[in-house]
Amino acid sequence: MKKGYDVYETAFDIMELLQFVQNSKVHIYQIQIKEKIIFTSTYSYRKLLVENENIKYCYSIGSIGMFFRFFTIEKIIAACCAGILYFFLSHTIFQLDIIGESASHQQLISHQLQLYKPPFFYQNDAKLISELKKLNQQLNWYAVYQKGSKLEIHFLPRKKIELNEYQSYDLIASKEGVIAGFDVSKGTKMVKINQKVNKGDILVSHILVDSRNQEKTSQVYGKVYAYTFHRIDVEMRKNSLPESVLYYECLLLSRMQIQLNENERIVKEIPLQFKADSDTIRMSNYYILYEMISVVGDSDE
Repeated sequence: MKKGYDVYETAFDIMELLQFVQNSKVHIYQIQIKEKIIFTSTYSYRKLLVENENIKYCYSIGSIGMFFRFFTIEKIIAACCAGILYFFLSHTIFQLDIIGESASHQQLISHQLQLYKPPFFYQNDAKLISELKKLNQQLNWYAVYQKGSKLEIHFLPRKKIELNEYQSYDLIASKEGVIAGFDVSKGTKMVKINQKVNKGDILVSHILVDSRNQEKTSQVYGKVYAYTFHRIDVEMRKNSLPESVLYYECLLLSRMQIQLNENERIVKEIPLQFKADSDTIRMSNYYILYEMISVVGDSDE
């Protein structure tokens, strides 16, 4: 049904209804006789029909009827209000988050954007970016993201490198060991792989010899790794646990006495002694470690 029709319900009987529409010159369609008589008519007769107290308007059908049914003035006003409300709420920021690595830079940005206090109306990034550009000397990167009613400012701080006056130094051995590897980008290596060194030996020198056999001073950057050797003795009170459990407990206590940094490791663990007396357990282990032994030593040259 393409046209629009109104559906009515009447308390008239069929003869009374036909008499009424004949006298009123109203066109009606699709009469259905149920508990009450239901019929349809076009929108142009609605005013005349509803003035009769025995006729009640029910609803509209058809394309035009559905238009009038769903697009009433009240619903149009409600839809417009919802659209306006959605527009303003989608551009209103209720939360502003400043996300970055430095707390001091977060406070700096917050102070710079003190006018942008939630909730505020947000249309585009232009004004906000212009404020952030004033901090280009302090920020290495920044970006603005809107997620619903939340605005996020991500940043990376600009780190300032303080240039200190150059001072010559060497890398020396902090302990006895056998050289295992180098991670040196600048400097002259004074020892070789598998060479035994003692505490205080120079591992990497700041002196460079050029092609003319002339000495020049250079900075030293790097690390020197060596195999070091340690004996660890552990003693603990005996308890009611099985001896095998006590063995592993002593082993863990022994290993906990070894402090290793990143890239350092235990190469080999050699058990020397495990003895259980009446109330005491003793364990001795020998460890071969791969660790960094180079430390900065002031040069006398």
